[in-house]
Amino acid sequence: MTQNGNDHIIDASDRDEQGRPIARPRLTPSQDTRDKVCLMPPAAVIPIVFLPGIMGTNLKALDSGNSVWRPPNMDGVGSILDALAQLFAFWFKGPATRKRQLDPTNVEVDPSGSIDAEDTINEELARQRGWGSVMRSAYNPIMAQMELRLNNILKACEAMEWWDAEGQREPSDYGEQHGNPKLSEDELKQAARYRYEVWAGGYNWLQSNIQSAADIKAYIEDKILASYPEDQRAKMKVILVTHSMGGFVARALTEIHGFDKVLGVVHGAMPATGAPAFYHHVRCGYEGIESVILGRDAAEVVAVAANAPGALELTPTFDYAGGRAWLKLGDAAESMPGCALPASGDPYQEIYKNRAWYGLIPKHNEDLIEPGKLASNTQKIKSIGGSRSSFTAFDAKIDDVQAFHRQFSMKYAKPAFCHYGADTRSKTWSETRWQGRLSGLPDELQVENDDGNGRLTVTGGAGSIRLEFADPIGAGDGTVPSESGGAPGDAGVEAIFRQGDQGIGAYVRKNGNGKDKGYEHQSAYNDVRAQWATLYGIVRIAKEADWA
Repeated sequence: MTQNGNDHIIDASDRDEQGRPIARPRLTPSQDTRDKVCLMPPAAVIPIVFLPGIMGTNLKALDSGNSVWRPPNMDGVGSILDALAQLFAFWFKGPATRKRQLDPTNVEVDPSGSIDAEDTINEELARQRGWGSVMRSAYNPIMAQMELRLNNILKACEAMEWWDAEGQREPSDYGEQHGNPKLSEDELKQAARYRYEVWAGGYNWLQSNIQSAADIKAYIEDKILASYPEDQRAKMKVILVTHSMGGFVARALTEIHGFDKVLGVVHGAMPATGAPAFYHHVRCGYEGIESVILGRDAAEVVAVAANAPGALELTPTFDYAGGRAWLKLGDAAESMPGCALPASGDPYQEIYKNRAWYGLIPKHNEDLIEPGKLASNTQKIKSIGGSRSSFTAFDAKIDDVQAFHRQFSMKYAKPAFCHYGADTRSKTWSETRWQGRLSGLPDELQVENDDGNGRLTVTGGAGSIRLEFADPIGAGDGTVPSESGGAPGDAGVEAIFRQGDQGIGAYVRKNGNGKDKGYEHQSAYNDVRAQWATLYGIVRIAKEADWA
């Protein structure tokens, strides 16, 4: 409809409690004879489902309903105080308590977390759409931005401010590597034919990603699509936006389960072929203040990770970095036989199921899998043997991990758009190394002492050798190395954005505050570079919609 310049325009900018658009016209004086034109948003809807990363979904106990996992938000004074309270609580939780509380079979999604929709929709509606199930400070901002920007693309057939300026930049300015064009007028018009409603898809990140994908499939079918008019449902599809492990869930959903109600996917900060950082955490614990919650040493991390299929699936895949060795043993690993693994492209046998001192869970750490068997919570872990049953169950999980990795290798939804951090200043484990001067073959050495924090003493024919886990030196986002984040670029995805000082483009190096730095993994979606790539991808995906 064409508006006359003298028309009185009324926006339907408010929402009722169900999220439906409403207009609030006012009576005008009788002498005001202008036409009153109400600009209504589109009736057709494209639901957007945000899938968070590992540890980004709130969890509660199945039996009691008590919260067992709620990642601390750090976006305000109240949030910091809450985080401090959580730190205090986790300080006294040993391995056995952590394992019991974070048992994949005894938890479920907790939708009661705090919400900040930034005035885009009311809190009640946001909660109905699952926003309270995910980490507020990491994910609510991008969810609110999608709700705002995507529902304000055109007004009276003209591109609105953001889309007319920032939205018209070249994708290459933000690090796109496949030569994709900027958004066209037709693409904006097509996208503007739909209303966008943003949902959160929290999931049990402790269980396998295949099971989480099945849960998300049911959530989309029974909760999201079921909430829309039946005449729209037959053709309606959702767009998935993922962070980190959420990308694994999406790939399992479309490529393993074959779910056909997905219009397209935007992946952010996805460890597409795994992350060597996982090996570090299992052998050394986490670092800094986050270690109090995530695990201060091997004992606290293994208790949870070794029993969580979802976490184990983040190990580097058989095709990580093209099959290149990523675990180095000793200072001269590259020139010594058996010191650069995997040597034959099989990390499952060579590292994850290997009981030698350099394995993911070596023989002397076996009882950490079942911490209730430990006699005491000692500072130093000696060679303590253990029953065979712990490794039997663990090895079965690794077999499942290998099967999963092979099922979804190089497979992505069509279309898929990806963005990732590639910055040398965000030091990331692209490979891992036990530093020290080894003598003899690694398998001939025996563990003398392992403090569970990255300091190890082994002994052989030449006596004791002290080893220390090396700091990260690779490029990435601090968690996902660029080798893994960029892997989808070789697998036929529609677009791949490399962002940080390793990217090429006018806006790849600086964040929204103008600082020349990369973005951190957990808060990737709070960065303007990732946000731009996300909005671009969604509009491109919307070209495929045909139910308006």
